Amino acid sequence: MVEGFSQFIYPFNDNFNRFYVFDEGVFEQLEFQLVDEYFVGNAYVAYFDPRGRFQLYFGGEKHELSLNRPKVYSTDHFLAYQFGSQIFLLEENKLHQIESWALQEDLWVSDSIVAYNDVYNRFNVYRADSSQTLESWNIRAASISNNSLAYLDVNKQLKLFSRGQQHIVWPTQPKAFTAGQNLVAFQTGIGDLQVWYENELYTLTYNTNGGFDVSDDLVTFYDDLGGFNVFYQGETYSLLPYRPLSSELKENQLVWSDRNGFFFTFYKGEIVRLESYTPDKVIIDNDLLVYQDVNGRLKGFSQGEKYSISSRIATDFDQINQAVLYRENRFRWHINIQGEDYTFE
Repeated sequence: MVEGFSQFIYPFNDNFNRFYVFDEGVFEQLEFQLVDEYFVGNAYVAYFDPRGRFQLYFGGEKHELSLNRPKVYSTDHFLAYQFGSQIFLLEENKLHQIESWALQEDLWVSDSIVAYNDVYNRFNVYRADSSQTLESWNIRAASISNNSLAYLDVNKQLKLFSRGQQHIVWPTQPKAFTAGQNLVAFQTGIGDLQVWYENELYTLTYNTNGGFDVSDDLVTFYDDLGGFNVFYQGETYSLLPYRPLSSELKENQLVWSDRNGFFFTFYKGEIVRLESYTPDKVIIDNDLLVYQDVNGRLKGFSQGEKYSISSRIATDFDQINQAVLYRENRFRWHINIQGEDYTFE
């Protein structure tokens, strides 16, 4: 058992290539040399130190997990890593082994599910502190979201595992499919775009050629006339009658620009115009949208509200979860968390 409480954590290398972590308002140096590969969740940082050892920073303390490099899978709430056939998982405050006989191939890992094939040709999922077998044969095609897993079984049927239940979604092999939160969007063999959501099947468009994107509750797509649309909680919303100049979809945040360069977002069924121009740089993570305005200052949009992140001009910025790092100049850096600003010099 390891203790951890932070939800706003940010690792970085400083100008002298020393490795720091910002945690609960404090900048703590973890290494004296550059760390070039690290993994970040809401409450942890895992990384390979300069000697190649696998380290975990969690609950204000550093833990050495291994002398060797495992294969690592990182999400906001899960840290999974694999040595050969063994799978280990950090969930909440518990670090434990969840499988001893997994195949040595890619896992599917999200915030609440770990899916894998084992050496006995079974397809398994770990969820809610227990494992179960979904299929008695290995699976090769799957897509995972925060709380759902879509896959093709041995008969090429499309299935969805969500909230602990297994559903047969479509009886024949789709051209493409992507899991969302309690949903799966897929293109049928004849090109129709369908969404299975809350035990109902929705046809979004016929003969789609524009593709589709899925993130959490949102499915974006182009209709037969080229219009830009989003499916959200059982309803379809028309956003533009044409393709946007640019768009980005991540973690339930959708932004786009129209032909006038106006910058929009979609929030809980409402279209919100954020600016009358298109920002040069936009970052989305953990339901927070961050961008730089025309004056060089940072703005944020979260929970339906737009607000200022920096009163100073930012020369550059980055974001991990809801922690925003921006540079005022080469030597003065700031981390902003929900309006609180912390300076690193």
